[in-house]
Amino acid sequence: MEIVLNKTTDPEDLKLEEVRAAAKKLKKLAHWMWWRRIPYALNGALRTRWRIRWHKLWEYSRGLAYGDFDNAKRVLDFGGGGTLPIFLLAKEGKEVFSLDIDNKLTDYTNTLGEKRGWPVKGSTFDLTQNETPEEWGQFDRVISYCVIEHIPKEMQEVAVKRLAGLLKPGGMFQITFDYGENAPVKGALHGVDDVKRLIGVSGLEPIGNTEFQDSGARYALDKKYPANKFTFGSLFLIKPL
Repeated sequence: MEIVLNKTTDPEDLKLEEVRAAAKKLKKLAHWMWWRRIPYALNGALRTRWRIRWHKLWEYSRGLAYGDFDNAKRVLDFGGGGTLPIFLLAKEGKEVFSLDIDNKLTDYTNTLGEKRGWPVKGSTFDLTQNETPEEWGQFDRVISYCVIEHIPKEMQEVAVKRLAGLLKPGGMFQITFDYGENAPVKGALHGVDDVKRLIGVSGLEPIGNTEFQDSGARYALDKKYPANKFTFGSLFLIKPL
């Protein structure tokens, strides 16, 4: 059965063998950090946690399951300072460079990386306002989990273009985002046309299904906006060789 990668959230995906395996690794690290009272960030809040809510587990575990990280050495994270995925990838030996304009999260990323000996570095460099330095080189993977909607619409295209430009040929860009007509964050993607726009400006090609699939299911995902039912969208894009 062909896996549909470019789609909206479906809790049934968590039952797939490869996604379950990735989720298990994430939960194992989360529990390991809990017992040591080591916090990690979720939605910008840094604290110790035992449980990962199902929708965050969906986006993180699918990203790891289908990201082909066995063949990746350098990973660029956009907006995920202090989060579980970057620490898991670094713990597994990937060189992770995390961009997050939140000084507290970036400082924490660097402090924990140094303390544990993990190859993860954080920077507050804002690539929506500045061209990326040549000395960064190129990356095997770029990941960004539910960050793009927090950027003004006019700067989203700039960010996506610059992130795509940092990929090696054959490299993969994984991005998730708040999606739906009632998604509360101003910069959310509200429909398929918004998704097509994002793919178009990236200059990258979708992996697997080329048409984004919206199941129509909506959920109360944000405790700040209990009346707003929306979902997440995910894209897996590749830079042509």
